[in-house]
Amino acid sequence: MRPETSVRRGESGIILTELAVSLPIFVLLLTFLAFASAWGWRTYRQQAADAELHQEMQIVFARVVESALLSDRIGKSWQSGYEMRRNLLTGRPLDRYWVDEGQLVLNHGSFPLTGAFAGAGVHISEFVVEEDAVLPRLYHIRMTGESTVTGHTCTLATAVYLREGKDARP
Repeated sequence: MRPETSVRRGESGIILTELAVSLPIFVLLLTFLAFASAWGWRTYRQQAADAELHQEMQIVFARVVESALLSDRIGKSWQSGYEMRRNLLTGRPLDRYWVDEGQLVLNHGSFPLTGAFAGAGVHISEFVVEEDAVLPRLYHIRMTGESTVTGHTCTLATAVYLREGKDARP
């Protein structure tokens, strides 16, 4: 007895044809997946940087406004910054704010209030405390920060009435 052998006719090279059709489709899908992953990562970084910019600006601005609200006067400091909240006994300022290399600093250059998160790259481009020209004891506070990652800016501004000098408490 002879074993039966089946001869396939016309099927030689079918693997090569399938490969020639499916390989470009597979490469196209992988390219799309790589592009979508890169775009998603870039978008995530930008969203995180913008959120951190807004968060740092709001936290620091609230701190400056609180210092101003507790002050009986605001003066210019020797470092082109602002002095707020004076000690009633000594008359020395308790809070000194200024911008040093794009970071807002409180009292000591080694303790910046901004720039803690490198992913945001917060750079303070403007910090201004101006007395109103018409109303005494009314100060306008404005601060602008920029994200070095995205280039977006965030500006916060408010006006603060200072309390009376004689009854002020630290």
